[in-house]
Amino acid sequence: MKVIIQSPYGIDKEIQNVESLSAFLSNGYPISILSNHAPLIGKISAGILKYKISTTDHTVPISDGILFVRDNLVRILTTKTHLPDN
Repeated sequence: MKVIIQSPYGIDKEIQNVESLSAFLSNGYPISILSNHAPLIGKISAGILKYKISTTDHTVPISDGILFVRDNLVRILTTKTHLPDN
């Protein structure tokens, strides 16, 4: 699946071949997204976004925002970014 993290300034990070993704919803509950997940819209809290590519775990700090899932695309819209330059 593909993950796009986007702020008002544009696309901050685009990640390909993600097998799973985990974040926290605004109510404090965790959510995990796998490939072929059903369509979903949710509000997420600022924190650490965890994702797995192949057998490698990765993390990215994110601000609070909205998470959209549809057709193996996860789009996270945030108000600001805390992403390192890669």
